[in-house]
Amino acid sequence: MKHLPLILLALMAALFLVTLGRPEAWAAWVNAFAEAGMVGALADWFAVVALFRHPLGIPIPHTAIIPSRKDRIGENLARFIAEHFLHPDVVRVRLASVNLAGTAAKWLKSPSGEARAIDLATRLAGSALDALGEDEVRRFLGRIAGRQLAEIDPARLMGRGLAILVEDGRHEELLTQALRFALVSLHDNRERIRGQVRQGSPWWLPGFADDRIVVEMLDRIEALLLEMSLVPDHPMRRDFDQWTARWASELANSPDFRQRGEGLRDGLAENRALQSYLYEVWQDLAATLSRELENPESVLREEGRGLLRSLADELERDGEMQLWLNAWLLEAGVGLVEGQREAIAGVVSDTVRSWDAVETSSRIEAAIGRDLQFIRVNGTLVGGLVGVLIHAYTLLAGGA
Repeated sequence: MKHLPLILLALMAALFLVTLGRPEAWAAWVNAFAEAGMVGALADWFAVVALFRHPLGIPIPHTAIIPSRKDRIGENLARFIAEHFLHPDVVRVRLASVNLAGTAAKWLKSPSGEARAIDLATRLAGSALDALGEDEVRRFLGRIAGRQLAEIDPARLMGRGLAILVEDGRHEELLTQALRFALVSLHDNRERIRGQVRQGSPWWLPGFADDRIVVEMLDRIEALLLEMSLVPDHPMRRDFDQWTARWASELANSPDFRQRGEGLRDGLAENRALQSYLYEVWQDLAATLSRELENPESVLREEGRGLLRSLADELERDGEMQLWLNAWLLEAGVGLVEGQREAIAGVVSDTVRSWDAVETSSRIEAAIGRDLQFIRVNGTLVGGLVGVLIHAYTLLAGGA
């Protein structure tokens, strides 16, 4: 592209020389056009070159603008992005105009969207598994876990958890389920229990008596378990309530329980054999998961696809959920941008500041230089037309 304006400049110079001093009337017009065209071409050449370097290597003031003003350009660009692209009001309007949740649901239901989402989740999970398998990461996590474990009071933690269950009445539900499980297990294993009792009974005790005692005992136990599971105010359930509350208090406050909990905690933390075993279990699990993730037809991937489809279908049907999710994304996006927009803009200015000035100028010139050469072409032609107008004005003024 630099050749075209250079050729035009040479053509203007040739026309100027050919028509200089010729007596024909047309020659004066062409000479004026060529003279002004040369001026325009040289002026725009100077302007374009001055953006990127010193013309002819001469350090004329206010030339080589981009290399010398690179850092300021980066700062202005960063400020422009922060004020006009990352301003909270701009982000809010833009996010509010888009149904992000609905668009995401439709994208996830498309074949390409589903494939990309599954692939992204697979790659992230695979990277996490690989990272956790590195010795450095394992030792790092081990140190963190050790420090966190050392700050835990197991007895107090268990006591507080048990107290929460008691406060919410959840321990009653657990007891009911345990009673039902015991009742079913006892009923299903009656014959086995009777057989065990017969084998352990004295030889002199009649079998029918032994069997009758066992059956009567099992019936009474089943009746008691059933009664306890169905009657909320059963006396034995109230005893269980008192025992649970007392045990929660002792776990949280008893120095003896605290000492036992700390001993158990320290023993687990220092048990190298247990740690090695757990790490081997983890390695086997991670290897299995990695193989499943790499296999496109694996059950794990198929389950992930099914979960993703269900999520997308439900989200697309649930308009209220879309409104809630859009509102949450709106506030989250605006909050994130508002808190980080200076940092994001700082990345732009810092990146530009780290660039080499000459290389930056060359990159920008390579990106927009083709259009800048048209400025030189236009300057040549426009300058020539202005020269014709000036010549015409001169003739009119002289004739007047």
